[in-house]
Amino acid sequence: LTITMSLSNTNRYWGSFVICTLLCIILHFYSNYNVKNKSVSSNYSNSSIKFNSFQSNYLLVFLLAMFADWLQGPYVYELYVSYGFSQAEIAELFVCGFGSSMIVGTFVGGLADKLGRKLMCIMYSLCYVTACFTKLVPEYWTLMLGRFLSGVSTSLLFSVFESWMVCEHHKQGFDSSLLGDTFSFATFGNGLVAVIAGLIANSSADSYGYVAPFVVSIVPLTVVALLVFFTWSENYGNQQLNILSPLSKGFDLVRRDSRIAALGMSQSCFEGAMYTFVFMWTPALKTAEELSSESAENSTKQSDSTTDYLGLIFAVFMISVMIGSTIFKILSVRREILYKIPILLHSIAVFTMVFTALFIDNKDVVYIMFLLFELTVGLFYPSYGVIKSEKIPEDIRSAVMNIFRIPLNAFVVVLLLKIQQMSPRSVFWICALTHTIALLCYLYFYSCSRSSSVEGKQPIMYGRQTSELELHLRESTSNKKTFDNI
Repeated sequence: LTITMSLSNTNRYWGSFVICTLLCIILHFYSNYNVKNKSVSSNYSNSSIKFNSFQSNYLLVFLLAMFADWLQGPYVYELYVSYGFSQAEIAELFVCGFGSSMIVGTFVGGLADKLGRKLMCIMYSLCYVTACFTKLVPEYWTLMLGRFLSGVSTSLLFSVFESWMVCEHHKQGFDSSLLGDTFSFATFGNGLVAVIAGLIANSSADSYGYVAPFVVSIVPLTVVALLVFFTWSENYGNQQLNILSPLSKGFDLVRRDSRIAALGMSQSCFEGAMYTFVFMWTPALKTAEELSSESAENSTKQSDSTTDYLGLIFAVFMISVMIGSTIFKILSVRREILYKIPILLHSIAVFTMVFTALFIDNKDVVYIMFLLFELTVGLFYPSYGVIKSEKIPEDIRSAVMNIFRIPLNAFVVVLLLKIQQMSPRSVFWICALTHTIALLCYLYFYSCSRSSSVEGKQPIMYGRQTSELELHLRESTSNKKTFDNI
């Protein structure tokens, strides 16, 4: 299966940047107009000074934390290549990061619930700053330590910040429906700062080498630690439990409720394939000539190579994420379809990976599929963020969110260990299969939730905060009480 038409790298990447930017701007203005018109009769005011202050503060901190993370994204792989490591050694370094996230990150969630989410947000900055300094040393085991710390930092980034925000949101008495807005703004803003980070990373790498973006990211990480320390209040899960108890209760919740297990597996499969994509997108966009030139000793760098556009490509990917988050904002105005959005995004993800595998040698097709996949990422985070806020109990939120990350990290670790023996086409077929499993798991979750709604046990509601664990505990402690009376 081949398509003969091909674009130059300059036309492909700068052209897509302009087109995606224009589309994003159009959708953003449409979404603001659409939401404004449909929220006139809403029972809450978006002009609430207290809520706006809270939301702005959280978004500033979260987006700075993501900005520091995104600065490093485009050049992790290339930095290791420039240090002379083989693809097998690079895979081992990536495996260490995902392995530490899987093992240590699991316990970090329970630690955050007991010792405080604010404290763990500060620890995120400290761990990541240390990891950035290790990138200055072109020595295998030093870089391995850096990957270990990066894995721990990733677990903290994708659990404790969100856990702090959801808890603080309810503690201050804000309307639960506003959570969707915060998740949507966070995802859109995440794409925006990632675009800026990609361009800054591209510029700094061109001027000072591939290690420069890692040095630059130390600045926003330091600002995050200071803002959290001085402006955030501490909140906890259940402090009466020991460090392992939230983890135990989280596993019990997943074991008892097949819907939560299916939701967690769906998230894990999507993110597992997504992180595999993070490792694969750079070599997948390079031509066979570029790859052979890199592997040859004393080879001269090709002009107009894919490597010259890595920061720009990353920026276009993030604009696609912003497009996805804007589409979520438009669709979620109709609250009854909130739980249907993941069905759409998982279906598109399967389509993109299948076509990538089929047309792996045609870089135009591969690039278009990658942009569509990034659009699903923009849909994924706000939709799953709202759903998890409704389904996961507050006292063990961080622990459960990190339990969800165990399968995805295990998947990525196993795949990266074997990736040297697999062709890119095979890897993307595996990603397609993984996204298919994610779709099936979510369909099971959705159908079970609809069945429960029909039976009157738990309606699908936007903004509902009663957790699945509360249902189990209440049913086990009193047979006389029904779910509606609790």
